[in-house]
Amino acid sequence: MTATINQADDGPVRILTLANPAKRNAFSGDMAARLRALLLEADQDASVRAIVITGDANTFSSGHDLQEVLDNPETAGDPEANAAFTLPAELGTPVVAAVNGAAYAAGFILALNCDIRIAGRNAKFCAVGARIGLVPVGGQLSRLLDVVTYPVAFKMLTTAAPVYADAARASGFVSDVCDPADTLARALALAHQIAEVSPAVVRAIKTGLRVTLHDGLDAGNALEPRLAAVVRDLPDGNEGVQSFLQKRPPQYPDAPTDLQDKLDKAGADR
Repeated sequence: MTATINQADDGPVRILTLANPAKRNAFSGDMAARLRALLLEADQDASVRAIVITGDANTFSSGHDLQEVLDNPETAGDPEANAAFTLPAELGTPVVAAVNGAAYAAGFILALNCDIRIAGRNAKFCAVGARIGLVPVGGQLSRLLDVVTYPVAFKMLTTAAPVYADAARASGFVSDVCDPADTLARALALAHQIAEVSPAVVRAIKTGLRVTLHDGLDAGNALEPRLAAVVRDLPDGNEGVQSFLQKRPPQYPDAPTDLQDKLDKAGADR
C-alpha cells in the first residue's frame, strides 16, 4: 500500500486520513507535502467548514519515517520539511484531531497544532526529542504552553515519556476520551457542531484567539472591535437574529473567499 493522505468529505467536514499502516502511519515520501497541500486546499474551499485529521488502522502517526531521517538528517529540524505539522494552527478553518494509538514525534506535533483533540482510550502522546537528542520544535516549546501548564509541558518534554489518553484529558491536552472505535465519529460530531454555526464568526474567533495567545491580552482586546467590524457587513448577524426569533436553525452562508485576508489584515493593523 502506498503511503499517502486520503481525503473524504462528510458534508461540510473534510476528513484527512494519514495512511501508511505498514509503518504506523509514519510520514514517508511526499506525505508531509501532500498533507500541507490538502490542508491549504481545504482552507481555501468555502464549503469546508471544519477539518478532521485522523490516522488509518488504529494509529495516528509515529512521526517521520526514521530510515528517511537517517538518510536525510537535515530534514528533522527543517521548518519547510515540517511546515505541514504546524499548519493547522495557522489556518482559518478549525481543525480537529481524532487520535487513536500513537501520536509520536511529528505525529505529536501535528496533534498539538490542531485546535482540539479527541482521543480513543488507546491513544498515547509522546514528544520524543529529548530521548533522541533533538530539540523539540514545531510548537513544542511554545504552543504546548497554550494548551497545558508549564509543569505538564516540562514533564512531557524532558522525560519524553508517553502520556496516555486519560492523563492527557486530565491535563487539558485532550478534550474528550472515548472508545477507540468511536473516536472518528466523536470528532466528526464535534466538527459538525462547529460547521453549524457562522463560519465567518468561527474564523474571526480563531484569528482573535491566535493573536491574543501570540501578542497578549491587550492586543486581543484591541483586535475584538476590528474583527467585529469585518464580520458586521456580512449577512450572518441578520440570519442569526432572524433564526432565533423564528425559532428555527440558522442557515449561514459560506464565508467569503477574501474573509480570512480581511481578518488577518485586521490582526496586523494593530
